[in-house]
Amino acid sequence: MPKFYLTTPIYYVNARPHVGHTYTTIVADTIARYKRMRGYDVVLLTGTDEHGQKVERSAKAAGLAPQEFVDRIAAEYRHLWEELGLSVDRFVRTTELRHARAVQRLFRKASDHGHVYKGHYEGQYCVFDELYVDDPTPNAPCPDCGRLTERIREENYFFRLSAFQDRLLEHYHKYPEFVQPETRRNEVMSFVRGGLRDLSISRTTLKWGIPWPGDEQHVFYVWSDALTSYMTGVGYPDDPEFKNLWPADLHLIGK
Repeated sequence: MPKFYLTTPIYYVNARPHVGHTYTTIVADTIARYKRMRGYDVVLLTGTDEHGQKVERSAKAAGLAPQEFVDRIAAEYRHLWEELGLSVDRFVRTTELRHARAVQRLFRKASDHGHVYKGHYEGQYCVFDELYVDDPTPNAPCPDCGRLTERIREENYFFRLSAFQDRLLEHYHKYPEFVQPETRRNEVMSFVRGGLRDLSISRTTLKWGIPWPGDEQHVFYVWSDALTSYMTGVGYPDDPEFKNLWPADLHLIGK
């Protein structure tokens, strides 16, 4: 029986689930049901992204410890999918111990291959979107959400994303169906052609995250942590099932 592994976005838990999350998950459920009818062995994965400064601040505003806060929101997601009768096969949470081990293992391997290094970053930072912005102006607005940014300087670990620019463009040309629809593919290719910079993948300014192996002053940046959950949910690194299911056949992104 052929396999079909598809995923929804890993939903961020700084607030309760809403119609956008529901829409994307219903689309995923529809595809999963169709593939099962066609004889595929389907695994539909969804889950929650539970670390980061935004979650830490939302928990504080709610008068809760971060773990208690994310437990409540994750339970709401599970309950919603059950109430809607969605055929979710796997639900992964980024605060699970198995996920922390997977993240540490993956980036230890990347470091062993020379793809990770330590450096410093100074610039404007958007807490809401948890990203650095290019504008060096103090209190510059975030280009994504419009909120005022904060000036920070910190030691980070970086992933050598710039080294993969040509390889990514070659892949998009060779497999034009890899990113769909075509308008989004063109958008992605234009972004990559514009030049990829090495990606900051750790933080020292917060504690609510997965500790960096061997350097616990650092925690993993929430996005590098969250994306690994697509692998964690199907057994990375030690479950034999992982080799049978990875890579995923379809990642749905709500855009």
